[in-house]
Amino acid sequence: MQSMPSKNRSAMVHKEPIHEQILPHIRQDIVLNRWKPGDRLPEPHLCQEFGVSRTPLRDVLKILEMEGLVRLVPHVGAVVTELDPPDLVEKFEVLVGLEQLAAMKVARTRTSSVLRQIETLNVAMAAAAAANQVKEYYRLNDDFHRAIVLGANNTTLAHIHETMMWHVYRARHCVNEYEPLTKGAAQHHSAIITSILEGDAEAAGAAMREHVEDVMHAVMSKIRAAAQDIPAL
Repeated sequence: MQSMPSKNRSAMVHKEPIHEQILPHIRQDIVLNRWKPGDRLPEPHLCQEFGVSRTPLRDVLKILEMEGLVRLVPHVGAVVTELDPPDLVEKFEVLVGLEQLAAMKVARTRTSSVLRQIETLNVAMAAAAAANQVKEYYRLNDDFHRAIVLGANNTTLAHIHETMMWHVYRARHCVNEYEPLTKGAAQHHSAIITSILEGDAEAAGAAMREHVEDVMHAVMSKIRAAAQDIPAL
């Protein structure tokens, strides 16, 4: 079992509804691999940690089950789901479609604030890559993709995208963080931005699709290698 954080997080809970306040923290603990695949979430410890009763905690666990991050097993409790390659591929396929649609919509609308944001993030990514700051690069990369998704101004798309991304984040952490920086990623980002700035929706969608599919292949190669305990290609 993972050790519990030394800091008591009960101070985070200050208003209703309680379960919505603790949900992001428990979800993040799963995504960041505090609770690994196959671990049973210790309900009494979590109740004590957040200073809540079992009722809001169980509401959280039901949501996490709907998101696919835990399984509720009778007489056992909440168990963190395993990383299942076929399931991850399905989620990536959905992610590809969502980000392709978002890039096309942003290229069509070309909202000035969105364009400024993604250009700024792209410059920051280039600086992080030049300094070989891998974690910072990928943090900015996630912000870049999320800015395009939010820039599409479609609440349903943004919500589904966020749910899919929790699984991508967890997969990254379970296979020892991130892939090394590559020229291919930078070229893809340049193609995406150029197409968006030119208002070429089809080209923007195609560039985004190619990029996310490349990410999918890289992550899935490591997931499958980890599952089989063989070196990734």
